[in-house]
Amino acid sequence: MEIQIRLPSPHQLQAEIKSSPAKRRVVVLGRRSGKTTLFTILAVEAMLAGRRVLELAPTADQTGAFWTGCRHALAAPIAAGLVRKNETERTLELLAKGGGRIRAKTAWDANTARGDYADLLLLDEYSIMKGEVWDEVGAPMLLDNDGDAVFAFTPKRKNHAFHLYAQALGNDSGRWAAWQMPSMCNPYLSTAALEEISGDMTAEAYRQEIMAEFLDNEGAVFHNIAACLGATATDPKEHAGHKVVLGIDWGKQRDFTVLSLGCPTCKREVARARFNQIDYIAQRDRVKQMFEQWRPAVVLAESNAMGEPIIDQLHHDGVPVRGFATTAQSKPPLIENLALALERGEWQFFDDRVWTAELEAYERKVSATTGRATYSAPEGVHDDTVMARALMLRAAQQGRGVYLG
Repeated sequence: MEIQIRLPSPHQLQAEIKSSPAKRRVVVLGRRSGKTTLFTILAVEAMLAGRRVLELAPTADQTGAFWTGCRHALAAPIAAGLVRKNETERTLELLAKGGGRIRAKTAWDANTARGDYADLLLLDEYSIMKGEVWDEVGAPMLLDNDGDAVFAFTPKRKNHAFHLYAQALGNDSGRWAAWQMPSMCNPYLSTAALEEISGDMTAEAYRQEIMAEFLDNEGAVFHNIAACLGATATDPKEHAGHKVVLGIDWGKQRDFTVLSLGCPTCKREVARARFNQIDYIAQRDRVKQMFEQWRPAVVLAESNAMGEPIIDQLHHDGVPVRGFATTAQSKPPLIENLALALERGEWQFFDDRVWTAELEAYERKVSATTGRATYSAPEGVHDDTVMARALMLRAAQQGRGVYLG
């Protein structure tokens, strides 16, 4: 006996997300771009493969849309007694041996999400949940079978969901992946429907709700970023006679070593590199390669921790590096200098999703006790590209083409 499963056909971007091998998939989307359809496809296919699926959403209405989609797709096997449905618990169980399960559950905060388990966790509208739903409950429940998680949400400024998106962009291990899916990515959404959704929106609301863009929050440090992403590929011949400068931020394991090379004459970033999980000898070789290719007049590198011995060795190798000690006193003016250059549109940088996300995520906090401002990336998000660019600008503006050491 053939039983029909009525799954919708995914559009192109949904199919790309569905086929991704990443264990953690972060999807930022506009209204009506196809989130419920995507989750329904993922859940039903996982259940048929014998996996336990848990969908969490902040409200019953949001959970209800997913639940309705799954019931509709599985209507025939439910009627045939092959899938057991429990409306109260909102569960669907495949009764065959080794069968999977789908459960839809309301979970605005961590406490309401406790006590369950999953092989595939679907976090619906994660941007309006509390971050602890993932940190304290979601991630631990996947440990038993190294389960998968998919986060799908419309932005709510640059809150914890944006930090997760930035973390996914910055991860190059293949374990995390990220997508932006504006409303118009859905080919089944008519122009009339889109106009109806967006007709009464402000420009900011349109950017967030339809274009799936993250808007700045009160703690944002860098502004006017998009206007400063016009740098294009170039080579040393185009900068003959110019005295370029190089900024370096060191890393090894979780952090990245980042090189940002700029031309003060052209006011633009001309080369960059970002790498990690290589030893210090290999890192020095990368620096020397860029130095030999571009011959920067000034090389300014962070001297904290392992920075000082690497700088000493580079000096021994003939690379004129000056160290910059990052402290609570020296970091604020360094970062504020980069913020001012962006705000004024004085420099052009490469348009790179990872590097731009680090700029967008950067935060300013003011101590209620001392009144002092501190600058840092949110927990889980790297700031290495921010520091390298800030050091490059410092070298450009202070060195003026003359070695600082």
